[in-house]
Amino acid sequence: MPPPTPDKRVCSRRPLRLRVDARLITQQERGDILAGLGFPELEHEGPALARTRHGFQRGESRDASASGLRLALSDVPGLEQGAALSLDLHLPGERRVVRLLGDVIWLAEEAGERLAGLRIAALEEEGLRRLQRALANP
Repeated sequence: MPPPTPDKRVCSRRPLRLRVDARLITQQERGDILAGLGFPELEHEGPALARTRHGFQRGESRDASASGLRLALSDVPGLEQGAALSLDLHLPGERRVVRLLGDVIWLAEEAGERLAGLRIAALEEEGLRRLQRALANP
């Protein structure tokens, strides 16, 4: 379910429709990433490809902030609250994706769409700056 009111967001959100490619990762992978044991995908920017990377499913953001995203993700099998996702964000006018790790905080159905509220758990500093620029210029 969506977060209860009052809103507990750390950063204000803005409507922002972005292509988002996602894949589930294990809790072990998540723990290793947050413990600093490495996540090569976060350390390297990737090109914004027309096709989704192998193992990823395409979705779309509905809104975003510097701390989280609301995503329409209908084709991610096994998606549940508490899951961890590896994400490629395709920012407008950019040729490289922003890669990040997100935690699923809530799931909901709205107007026939499966929505997920994600908290950003890991994001390189440059990726955060690029996301903030996109949020400032929707």
